[in-house]
Amino acid sequence: MTFLFPSAFWLLGFLFIPVIIHILNRFKIRKVEYSSIAFIKELRSSAIYSLNLRKILILILRLLFITSLIVMFARPVTKGFIPGWFAAEQDASLVIILDNSASMTATKNGKSYLDISKSEVMAILPSFKKETQVIISQTCPPKIVFKGINTPSDIRNSIKYIEPTNDYDNLWKTINNVIIDEDIYGVIKECIVFSDFMHFPDSSSIKDFKFENNWKFYFIKHGKIDKNLGVSSVSFLNRMKILNQLISIETDIKNTGLNNLENIPIELNFNNQRVGQVITEFKSDFGKSFLFQAYPTKDGILESVISLPEDDYNLDNNWYQTIAIIDKINCGIIGPNVEDIALIEMVLKSIDPDGSFLNISRIFQPKIKRLFLDDLDVVLIHNVEGIHAQGVQDLESFLKKGGGVIWFQGDSSLENFHSDLFSRLDFPRQENIVTSGGGVFNTEVISDRSYFLPNLQKRTIEKELPEIFSYIKVATSPNHKVHWKLNNDDPLLLEFSKGIGNIFYFSTLLNFGWTDLPIRGMIVPLLYRLLILTGTDEVNTAPVLINEPKIIDIKESHLINSWEIVSPTGKTELIVPNYDKEIIKITQTNELGVYEVYNNGKHFTSFPTRLHYNEYPRQSIDKENLKNIFLKNTLRWISLDENFNKVFSETRHGKSLWNMFLILAIIFLLLETILSAPNIKKLKI
Repeated sequence: MTFLFPSAFWLLGFLFIPVIIHILNRFKIRKVEYSSIAFIKELRSSAIYSLNLRKILILILRLLFITSLIVMFARPVTKGFIPGWFAAEQDASLVIILDNSASMTATKNGKSYLDISKSEVMAILPSFKKETQVIISQTCPPKIVFKGINTPSDIRNSIKYIEPTNDYDNLWKTINNVIIDEDIYGVIKECIVFSDFMHFPDSSSIKDFKFENNWKFYFIKHGKIDKNLGVSSVSFLNRMKILNQLISIETDIKNTGLNNLENIPIELNFNNQRVGQVITEFKSDFGKSFLFQAYPTKDGILESVISLPEDDYNLDNNWYQTIAIIDKINCGIIGPNVEDIALIEMVLKSIDPDGSFLNISRIFQPKIKRLFLDDLDVVLIHNVEGIHAQGVQDLESFLKKGGGVIWFQGDSSLENFHSDLFSRLDFPRQENIVTSGGGVFNTEVISDRSYFLPNLQKRTIEKELPEIFSYIKVATSPNHKVHWKLNNDDPLLLEFSKGIGNIFYFSTLLNFGWTDLPIRGMIVPLLYRLLILTGTDEVNTAPVLINEPKIIDIKESHLINSWEIVSPTGKTELIVPNYDKEIIKITQTNELGVYEVYNNGKHFTSFPTRLHYNEYPRQSIDKENLKNIFLKNTLRWISLDENFNKVFSETRHGKSLWNMFLILAIIFLLLETILSAPNIKKLKI
């Protein structure tokens, strides 16, 4: 308990008055004349004791009456969130953090969570003295929008410029920056956070938290969205997207709102044309999976979107995807003879038995002198004995134009490979051949680095991993990305690039003397995937998160061209290519939807942006989630469904108790009056 006016306790000095009166009355001599001393003897000792006890009780009641009045004047309040005397509020600092991330665009009764937060900020300002230092900060991007004394008009003008974003919030980092800010002064430091608290602080944020005893936090939490249906994931079941071949799309949709939903249309659109629809219902907190199937009618970049009707949170209603639809992949196989490429041919024919999308050509060159690859998209090179300087130049030119190479390294002598293969194309250098000596080498997918092997097929890939009998030990460089390795940590499959072309390098051969990979179930989906990655524009069309940079690989001959980026809302931006890396880098990706890239006015590629996964509605965090981070007496949760001003006032200052002490004073006064009333008893003679 604390007191708003502690100076009233100086009045406690008045307690000495009834005490002095009591003492003086005790020693006052009264003259009483008696006819006989016998009357004194008749007084019983019990009567004298009762009289003295009554006087003491009256004294105590008078003291309690005065004390209750003085405590009432001191304005007692229960101990609130803020320790010490309320009079020290003029030395307080107030920090208000407004979450303006994507999830705060959700609405309640037609008003966004962010706008509701702004209104509440203005409502609580009168609870603070004018001298209070006020700092207001937004989270996306982290920025202080106001710093000064508590002036409502200035604060209103400042917070109205806090705009909603599609970005992932930096809430916990912003809170930490507040804690360590040395410019925030005051005996008392309070931080009020308006957010929906969609995600738990990551480990990097937690370890940086540096709490002080004088920091107090109020978390003002928005409630669950009333009506919200969102697309949680979309996956394409086809390994390759071929013109006029059925594309199967699996999508997961969940109702994360409070309300049950009926007659909800879910649509699939290709290039702004509806190609599929289903109407269904959703119970609250339940989801469903749907399978859409449709035919692409033209090759090139297909813009696909799963769409839901508008609700209280629209940012998760659309899932955008750009797909590279191919007509044909021109694939060449280079090897020393028919026998060496036989297994590769067999796998490719398993991928495309009727030759609907693979044009396969064969080139027999034990040692590559020249390569005429202008008509090819992908070339598979298996167990060649060497390569001349001109062959390296042809291969380099092919890669810079966007071609793809899948290389299977044999045991040919290193001297047969021109040094330009390693210096200009960054091929790994062969060291020596390694054999198992009658045993086998097991293999392991590097799941945290490979972006395609772990999801190669529905069944568990670990059951399909091959055994290796022989391989070439190679020396890798930092530019080599290892996807697959042996149990001795030597690389089996690595990836590197030249220009906009990719090379996938196997340190073994597709040969039964080297490995049992040709009879493993993963060989067909593996080459499927490699053909896509090397023969299509899948890398350029891959999605990025909102506000994440997008790298587009371009040809060397296109560096001098004019490049334009058109945002989903139609904003155009000119981009200057990076001449050293042969790329264009797009940094302005703050809109949700599909960005289109133009080369000299002609459409080059497209890519979608995605909402950060932490901005999809889910079960938000509460006090229990943070009890190990925040000290018990530093954090108070307040819901906007409560009477905020009342809760905040009582939480901050405590609950007033003056009326209770007034009642006590009246009770003590009544008791004193009753006890002090005369009680005449006749004495018996």
